[in-house]
Amino acid sequence: MPGFDRDEFWLKVLSYYQTARENNYLVKLNEEQTKELKALYIEQYIPMEKLSHYDDEKMLKKMMTAIVSIYKLDKDIASNYGEVVELVNSVDYDGKCLYLHFAKISAVKLRRFQLGRSQKQVAEKMGCSVSTVKNCEEFFCDLDRQPPELVARLAKALECEPEDLK
Repeated sequence: MPGFDRDEFWLKVLSYYQTARENNYLVKLNEEQTKELKALYIEQYIPMEKLSHYDDEKMLKKMMTAIVSIYKLDKDIASNYGEVVELVNSVDYDGKCLYLHFAKISAVKLRRFQLGRSQKQVAEKMGCSVSTVKNCEEFFCDLDRQPPELVARLAKALECEPEDLK
């Protein structure tokens, strides 16, 4: 399950990211949401013949491990090995609710990952250098202080609205 696999489980975890950004990168899933996520995890990753091997607690721990194992190897980075970008730093469970502590990833980088594009591909669509895209992806980059034309080209290359990248 490593990587930003574009399956339903990954999409469900990712769907909580915007809420997390608005709440200091923490999302609390209630009992119903936790059950829904667990059911999706079982459907995607646990073969029916092995389902009886897991009690509820063991299954929840396995799912929590899977959530923190979601990462993206970003080979656009200059080093030979690339950069591992994690989506979720940690997951906690208090017996009722699941708490997802998301990593801080810029909206630009996250959108590029969602589309499965490299920095080079985005740069080519924008008609600019890879370093320009890299700079826009830095978490501390304030797109409001960038030239509006650059932000518009970036949004077009990432198939979204400029506001979605802030």
